[in-house]
Amino acid sequence: MRRGLAAVILFSGLMALFAAGPAEAAVSVSISYFSEQLAPQGQWVVAGSFGDVWVPTVAPGWAPYVNGEWAYTDYGWTWVSYDPFDIPFHYGTWAWDDRYGWVWIPGTVWAPAWVTWAYTDDYVGWAPLPPSFALSVSGYAGSPVVVSETRYVFVPSNRFVGVNVATARVAPQQSTTIFARANKVTNFNVSAGTVRTAGPEPARIEKAVGRKIERASIEKVKTRPTTLSDAGAAKDGKLQVAAPAEQRKSEIHAASRAPAAKPAAPGSREQRVPAERPQVQTRQEPAPREGTAKMPTARPREEAPGKEPVHSREVRPGETAPPAEAHPEKPEPRSSEQARPSQPRHREKPAKPAKKPTPKPEKEKEKEKEQG
Repeated sequence: MRRGLAAVILFSGLMALFAAGPAEAAVSVSISYFSEQLAPQGQWVVAGSFGDVWVPTVAPGWAPYVNGEWAYTDYGWTWVSYDPFDIPFHYGTWAWDDRYGWVWIPGTVWAPAWVTWAYTDDYVGWAPLPPSFALSVSGYAGSPVVVSETRYVFVPSNRFVGVNVATARVAPQQSTTIFARANKVTNFNVSAGTVRTAGPEPARIEKAVGRKIERASIEKVKTRPTTLSDAGAAKDGKLQVAAPAEQRKSEIHAASRAPAAKPAAPGSREQRVPAERPQVQTRQEPAPREGTAKMPTARPREEAPGKEPVHSREVRPGETAPPAEAHPEKPEPRSSEQARPSQPRHREKPAKPAKKPTPKPEKEKEKEKEQG
């Protein structure tokens, strides 16, 4: 009986575990963590009045909330990024800097997308919220936040869902005309401690596309919601979409700049250069043969006992050393001809040897004796 009861309990526990799905690791929500994660895709700079910001490495003409698509989830209209980074579309916000272009200003509060909306029956547009935007722990339902019309991206309503915005975006020249008659909306609410966004009503988009819009699972849109408590938000007061400048400065610098006493990071230039430089290895020359002069060093060569000192000079590698019997006072300069002792200093024609007299016949010898 007990074994059967234990088996039932174990089976129930396994079923509950499978139903819950695999356990997910906790999401780290901090600017220092974001700084480390985004460093390979851009650089951290100080941009004018914005302070410490991140500049992505992107192609000219790039803009936020363009390379990707919109999906409707339980948290509202959620941005699905096609870029190699996703954090800057759900935390913090974007701003335009005249020197760096689009820069990301970090924050720690998650949202499906930090944008303000402008839409008509035929077009839907959006733009990043300014760094000054703030909401309460219950959300935001105040006056619409309106930014420069040149910052808005518009697409046809029937191409708003499930389409890469980069392929559906209308020409920027049309934005001015559309923006003038568009309905401006900025709306966020908080439920179960998580921010949710509201834009164009799903019924409006369904009418434009001619079909019902299915809700997408949040697990399939490459982002995981975090709560206000994960961001360290207080129970009351204002929440800024962009973290305060001092907080960003301290956390970004702590993550990207190591203090002087801290050991160098693995693979860094400081680590590759050792504290003590190793001795430079020089090419080892072969030992001199017996009977030849010793290769000179920085100090004068010491002669063997009982011999007069011989003046030495620097011997280049591959050159024959001077003989030990060199002049003791002032050695003559060596030339290419002197390198071969068997040849004279000057090239002179050798004297022709005298011809040996040929032996005379016996008759001539007798005749000479008689005449003598």
